[in-house]
Formats: sequence, structure tokens, C-alpha cells
Amino acid sequence: MKVQEPCRACLEGLARKTTVLSGGDPGVLESSLSLLEDLFAPDATPPGIAGRLLEHIRRKTGVWDPYATLKYREYRDARAAVKELRADDGDLPGYLLRLSALGNSTDYFTGGAFTGKVPVLEGDVDRAAHTISAEGREVLMLGDNVGDFIFDLPLLRFLERGGRKVFYAVRERPAQNDLSMEDVRHLGLQGLHPRIISTGKANVGLPREDITGEIERLWKGEGPVIAKGMGNFETISEFDGERQVVYIMKVKCPAVARSVGSDIGTYIAHVR
Repeated sequence: MKVQEPCRACLEGLARKTTVLSGGDPGVLESSLSLLEDLFAPDATPPGIAGRLLEHIRRKTGVWDPYATLKYREYRDARAAVKELRADDGDLPGYLLRLSALGNSTDYFTGGAFTGKVPVLEGDVDRAAHTISAEGREVLMLGDNVGDFIFDLPLLRFLERGGRKVFYAVRERPAQNDLSMEDVRHLGLQGLHPRIISTGKANVGLPREDITGEIERLWKGEGPVIAKGMGNFETISEFDGERQVVYIMKVKCPAVARSVGSDIGTYIAHVR
């Protein structure tokens, strides 16, 4: 998805908030906002610009992971929230998709919280459930934030009990407030799911150039690809003509809402 005018305010908010979390140097903020103006071009994607801004702030401040404390808080809140939910035995695959979508509720930049109720899921729900349940022995799931992972676990375990091997991809190094391999090691998440793999990079979303190695093998395989969150949608929608992708997310901004034909605040399953 190409950058749109509503993205400007969101990216400016990213620069301001990341600078604050990195020490609040006014000079760093000024140079970041100047860089944003240089990067805001019609052929850019929002995650592509975000990645450049984050790298600039890291380089200027030396703060490696400004979102570390916030990610730990989200992990704690997600673990507590998921215990309060009861499964809908009438439609287990559909329920697990809705639960996965609930994991995409929170965002440091747009607010939100895990609620005590599993949301209604709109969009291509039946098609998404069929695709995830019926195709291939291996599944590639592209994670987003740490809360997503916690709410994705029941779906991962359901698929594994059905004889599937689910590979869960996260960033190699800290990128915005996304789950990274450093978080996986720090929080001991490999003990919750054995096949957590790395994108190899610290990019927001999954740009085409990050599809290498094990991720490329799975991308080219016969199994489904599931992508969580707007960052993955904004990058992968640039090249998902190569294969079918099931997107699961909460719509949090007008640009993505326009792209998927939905409303802000909607939880959707979107298949392309």
C-alpha cells in the first residue's frame, strides 16, 4: 500500500513518540521531522518510511529498543486478558480467527486495549477459515506485536494438533513496537511455540527484499500465509499478487480502511 496523505500525521506521531522514548532530544526530533518530509514520496510505503525514521532516531540517540518497557507491559496484559476468555465450541476455527484478531487490538500510536469480549470479525471470514484449515502441511504466520503472539497461540496449537507445522515469523531486531527475536529470547516465548523464526531484519512489516531463506521457502510453498496487523498489510499488499495471503487485523487508520473497504475500528479477515 502506497503512502497516503493521512499517513503523514501518523508518521509524525511515530517520530515524536519514539524521540520521547529515546530521551526527548529536540534536535533529534527536528532532524526526524525534516527526514520525514524528504521521505514522504508517492512511491513509498508507510512502513518503509517508518523504518527509515526509526533507524535515524536509533543512530542519533544510541537507544536500541525504546519500546522495550511498553512491549513487556503489553505481554503482561495479553497474558492476563486471554485467560478471561471462553471458547465458542460451536465454530472453533472461526472463534480462533476472531481471537487472533483481538490480539491486534492494541497499538502504542492509536491506543486500544484487550477487551473481555472476542470481537465480531468482518470481511472474508469463511474464505479465510477454509484457506487456513484446508491447504498445505506447512503454514507461515507473520507476527506483529507481542499481544498478537499471545492471542495467536490457540490458533497455532489448533493447526498443529491437526498435523500442520506452523512457522511464526518475527523481526530479528527491535522495530517499532513489533515482536522481535530479542523479545522472544527475553520472554522465553520459544517455550510456548517451537517454530518461531526470524525475518532476518529489523524492518517494519515485511518488504519484498526480506523474503529470503526459510521465509522464502514457505512463501513459495503450498501452505497458507497468514499476516497479522497493518504493517504487514501495508508492505505485503505491494506484491501479494505472487500468492494468496490471509490478512488478520484491526483497522486503525483511514488509509488502510480505504484500501480494504472497511471502517476504522473494524476487525477483519481480508484475503487477497
